Amino acid sequence: MKTKRALLIVVGLTLAFSAGIVAYSQMAVIPTKMLIIYCLILISALASIFIAIKKVKEEKEGQPLEDELSSRIKHKAGYLAYVASLYMWLFIFLFRGFFPDVETMVGGGVLLSGLIGYICKFIVKKQFNEESN
Repeated sequence: MKTKRALLIVVGLTLAFSAGIVAYSQMAVIPTKMLIIYCLILISALASIFIAIKKVKEEKEGQPLEDELSSRIKHKAGYLAYVASLYMWLFIFLFRGFFPDVETMVGGGVLLSGLIGYICKFIVKKQFNEESN
């Protein structure tokens, strides 16, 4: 039941994000660099939806959603991603002169934070010799 609620929230947020982009594009022309960032964020949201759908299918098949190892992997990857994201934001703000505008800086930072999370999860799974999703 928890997975279905999470899936609905992710789908709702993805739809709200898409509607916001469409509404924003009607008010002003979206620069190419921002359009690329929006597309990458949308792709990562769709990947999250597919992962949630896979978990719902596994739950219907009667497989346990999490065991001790998978929760350890999630906690360790979350910790590493958090620490790496803190340093990434520090460097973004230290070198903010290299960014043309604030939207690019924040959009790139959000995108990099998500990417760091996926990379940390992949690395930690490889350390525990788990197959990646």
